[in-house]
Amino acid sequence: MPNNHDDSEIMTVAEVAAYLQLAEKTILRMAQSGRIPAAKIASQWRFLRPVVRDWVAGQMQMEALQAPPRGSALRASEVIRPSLVTLSIRPGPKEQVLRELIVPAAETGFAADPDRLLASLLERERMMTTAVGHGVALPHPRRPLGGMFAEPALVVGVCREGTAFGAIDDRLVHVLMLVCSTRDSIHLQLMATAAWLAQSDRFADDLCAVATVDEALAVMARHAERSAPGAGRP
Repeated sequence: MPNNHDDSEIMTVAEVAAYLQLAEKTILRMAQSGRIPAAKIASQWRFLRPVVRDWVAGQMQMEALQAPPRGSALRASEVIRPSLVTLSIRPGPKEQVLRELIVPAAETGFAADPDRLLASLLERERMMTTAVGHGVALPHPRRPLGGMFAEPALVVGVCREGTAFGAIDDRLVHVLMLVCSTRDSIHLQLMATAAWLAQSDRFADDLCAVATVDEALAVMARHAERSAPGAGRP
């Protein structure tokens, strides 16, 4: 491990355990088996904070990009609808941003209990940021909320100015896609749909350039076509 880092960038087993919400023994086993980047310094396992953050991002991508079962993938056009898209998210604290993000779901009645939804999103953010890089965040409850949504969907919010969201790549977040799952079995499918859209560096930039919801839908449809698994393959 390089020595040209501030002490604040070097994490102990206890700090990584607290950060990842795992037991210290689990972190030790992961370090010993090479499942998490670490190095021994004076017989003690140490971790670089930026490297751990990058590792977390990779783990999130691996989870989100798992291909759903054949024939059961959720197309972007099936889970993104005009009434659940807002182009007027303002930069600010996470609670304010998330409160504005759920407005379309609240006003249309899509979310049965907006206050409970907001509380669940904030609880998840306190565990670990859902900003996955490339200017995109994928807020979601830790588990699907029973009775909250009648069907799966993505609520999409655009913040043209960008807002600080604790992103793993330190970039401001311009696009938030709220993952609205109805049950565990389709959560990964929705996460995959959102993650496929978020893969491109241009996705957030292109959405920030739109003037209307219809234009936003067209941009998302175009990116969905380009990034869907198997796109461009014979």
